[in-house]
Amino acid sequence: MTTKEKFSKYVIPTYGERDFVAAKGKGCKLYDNDEKEYLDFGAGIAVMSIGHSNPRWVKAVAKQAETLVHCSNLYYNKPYADLAEKLVAEIGGGKVFMCNSGTEANEALIKAARLHGLKVSGAEGKKARIVTAYNGFHGRTLGALAATAQKKIQNGFAPLLKGFSYAEFNDLESFEKEMGDDVAAVIVEPVQGESGVTPATAVFLRGLKALCKKFNALLFFDEVQCGFGRCGAFLASQRIGVKPDGLSMAKGLAGGFPIGAIWLSNKYSGVFTPGSHGTTFGGNPLACAAALATIGEVEKENLIENAAKMGGRLADGLQEIAEKFPKIIKLTRGLGLMRAVLFNPPYVNYDVCKKLRANGLILIPAGANALRFLPALNVKSSEIDKALKIFEKTMGEL
Repeated sequence: MTTKEKFSKYVIPTYGERDFVAAKGKGCKLYDNDEKEYLDFGAGIAVMSIGHSNPRWVKAVAKQAETLVHCSNLYYNKPYADLAEKLVAEIGGGKVFMCNSGTEANEALIKAARLHGLKVSGAEGKKARIVTAYNGFHGRTLGALAATAQKKIQNGFAPLLKGFSYAEFNDLESFEKEMGDDVAAVIVEPVQGESGVTPATAVFLRGLKALCKKFNALLFFDEVQCGFGRCGAFLASQRIGVKPDGLSMAKGLAGGFPIGAIWLSNKYSGVFTPGSHGTTFGGNPLACAAALATIGEVEKENLIENAAKMGGRLADGLQEIAEKFPKIIKLTRGLGLMRAVLFNPPYVNYDVCKKLRANGLILIPAGANALRFLPALNVKSSEIDKALKIFEKTMGEL
């Protein structure tokens, strides 16, 4: 029985039919069962931040696996402490909590918002509303789903968690209309990823910070996809120039190993108390060792600087191609190594994605008409140029 047949027989079909079996990866390359080589500019949806099977990462994870994999959060462990120290140093002050995924991190932010509202108002539910942006994406658990203002994501799961309202991204006036004394927090992505890679403006984020201060609400940033160096700074919000009260991270943080984290500023890091939140696997020594190895590689190879430089090269190349094919490509946009191309009808992104893969380039669909370029942070200029060449060739074939 083939891998595809086993999936069909034994796996719940939440992802539908697929026509590609990944067999192995090395650096920015992915290989299928037939040993065909692909240039991987999806990176596991912005997860493989230092590429596939980085030798120093493999060695560090193997060493930790031989020592201590898991001990629960009933005890201290050194990798957790070391990772917390690293993250706080990069973000600046505050404290962190480790979990297992971006969705879990956003659930923790939702709970932090509710606890803040309770502390401020003195009554449960009086200051509990959370405002998020249309076309954002925060995860698929019921809390994160309620925060995700996309009907296609929410459909079928009513009744959703109450206490959420929505406003237009990059539209400060729209958010201002939704604010009130009952608002506990605002949660937005500095760069909206799943809906088509739309960066927030500095004016918009600064305006949100002022609104939150006015209504004694917390400003939270979802940096699950756009954080950890991808946009040319440790955090996308640092590149834009606005610091929140808290944020969520995951995806690329451990270079392929499942991990999530939230950071809360010193002023609000005390909202959680013993028993108010927890996790069995979050912050286990193996996950933290993987994250420390990933951060070590990013620092050693100056990969955040590389992301900014290679992101500029990719942006320039995509814009040139867009100008050559104006009937196919509507526009390009993004920040650092988080880029997207938006197509004009009738070019459906999934169809274009399939044609690109046949030509040796893997990209990730976003929204209804966009494809994301999310290569590893250590992508080389030669790989950027090769990806652009394949992309231009495919546009010509369309």
